[in-house]
Amino acid sequence: MQKAVFLDRDNTLIEDEGYIHEPEKVKLLPGVGEGLKVLKDAGFLLIVISNQSGIGRGYFTEADFHAVNEKLNQLLKPYGTKIDDFFFCPHRPDEMCNCRKPKIELFLKAARKWNINLEESFMIGDKPSDIEAGINAGCRESFMVKPGDFLAVAKKIAGER
Repeated sequence: MQKAVFLDRDNTLIEDEGYIHEPEKVKLLPGVGEGLKVLKDAGFLLIVISNQSGIGRGYFTEADFHAVNEKLNQLLKPYGTKIDDFFFCPHRPDEMCNCRKPKIELFLKAARKWNINLEESFMIGDKPSDIEAGINAGCRESFMVKPGDFLAVAKKIAGER
């Protein structure tokens, strides 16, 4: 089985002032490129798990979401790394779906697709719901980051192998 680091996207990996959907506005947060490379070199899959209620609210489309993801991976190329897969919840919070964090349907879907051992995996996010989702999914540990913290957290995870 494989191990993964599950990652929130917005305000964890990239800057987001609210419902980002324009690829030209995508900017990596400090230390993210270096940190993702550290994690990849340590043998982790890099899997984004993201709530994207802007789709359900009609603010942007799934195609916009995917275009932002493509831009993110373009920005990671100089670091010699990339996100392996993206899983997202397009629903509004009031829809009470099973895929919106802190629920774990997206984690289970990723685990099935990539043969991931959740107990040997980690979650990194910027909100309590990200941390709760990692706990609910049975991840080894979850980390809440602020801008500038990512590389230190990545090094900690890579050292815990």
